[in-house]
This record gives sequence, C-alpha cells and structure tokens, in this order.
Amino acid sequence: MNRQISKLPVRPPWVEYPGNDPWWGGWRQGESEEWLRTVFLPFWQRLGPEERDSYLTRWPPPDENWRSYLTENWT
Repeated sequence: MNRQISKLPVRPPWVEYPGNDPWWGGWRQGESEEWLRTVFLPFWQRLGPEERDSYLTRWPPPDENWRSYLTENWT
C-alpha cells in the first residue's frame, strides 16, 4: 500500500499553496516549509529529467519564475 501511495503524483507548490512566489518566505518556516521539505522536494528530487518534464506538462507552472526556480534551485 505505501509503495502504491508513493507513486501517486504530489501536487506542486503553486497548487498546494496558491498565490505564493517560489522565493516566498513561507517556504522557510511553518507548515509550508514542513510540506516542502518532507513531501514535495523528496518527490521532485527522485524524478529523472524526463519524469520532471512530464510532471511540468501535467502541472504547468503559473509563470516562468516558478519553472526556472524549480528546475535551477530545487533540483
């Protein structure tokens, strides 16, 4: 069961915490930091380049800031 759950895609930060920029201070404190560090980043960092491209096609970032921050800083 856990193995199956771990394969489910994680919603991206711009969906989970809408209206916040990638450099938002909330990513470094509180509930959003916990989610980013324990849920999203481990998921994102396990993906290969093709899987990341597919993920970004399925969940398009709201703007280029999100796309570049995600691919340059959270990899």
